[in-house]
Amino acid sequence: MQKNILVVFLIIFLIVKGYGQSMSTDSLRADYDKLYGLDVLLNNGKKYFPDKNPIVGHAFWKSKDPFLADVTISGRTFKNQSIKYNLDKQEFLLIYTNFNGQQGQIILNTSVIDSVNSRSFCFVPNIHPEIKQQFVQLIYQGRLSCYIGWYKELKISSINGVKSGYEFSDDFHKNYLVYKGTVYRFSNKSSFLRIFNKTERSSIRKYFSANRIILRSLDDINLKKLIDYCDEILI
Repeated sequence: MQKNILVVFLIIFLIVKGYGQSMSTDSLRADYDKLYGLDVLLNNGKKYFPDKNPIVGHAFWKSKDPFLADVTISGRTFKNQSIKYNLDKQEFLLIYTNFNGQQGQIILNTSVIDSVNSRSFCFVPNIHPEIKQQFVQLIYQGRLSCYIGWYKELKISSINGVKSGYEFSDDFHKNYLVYKGTVYRFSNKSSFLRIFNKTERSSIRKYFSANRIILRSLDDINLKKLIDYCDEILI
């Protein structure tokens, strides 16, 4: 009888202890959110410290100023976050305001990012070893997939031939088309047409002509329309 009572008390103790630990974890998470103004899942990264070396220009996509985007991490979406994309290190920075009203920057954990997107662009993790960038801009996805890989170059700056430090280049990009698992890079009409067979090329040439397309100056919207058309005519 005494053994049965002891077992019952032991079970009750374990349940209460487990519940207490759960409550303690939830409490810590709530306190963390209150302190930093962030969800722990979103804040799964490390604090960002700017490079101390003097470099002309900046390493960020489009602008050194942040942009608003929805960030999806491990299947959960955080709306309208203030983000910067470091092209040099292929990292996304989160600009946040903590409970005390102070602003900080966090390097998001790249391994758990599903996407970073707004109405005008979408970045996803790169799964193709032929593409060097860790993230790529998704333009189109169907039987054909189209991506843009963005990057900057760190160059030696000089004055009158004398080395004076380093500077970042403007944004560069490379366009890629993926079909049946093969990655094709294209930069002009000729390299684009080579991806397709003879019959498909004929139709695509007519599309180029009818829409007066110059690939080098094509914006994202019209590039998507082009790939959508190519996807429709695939044999």
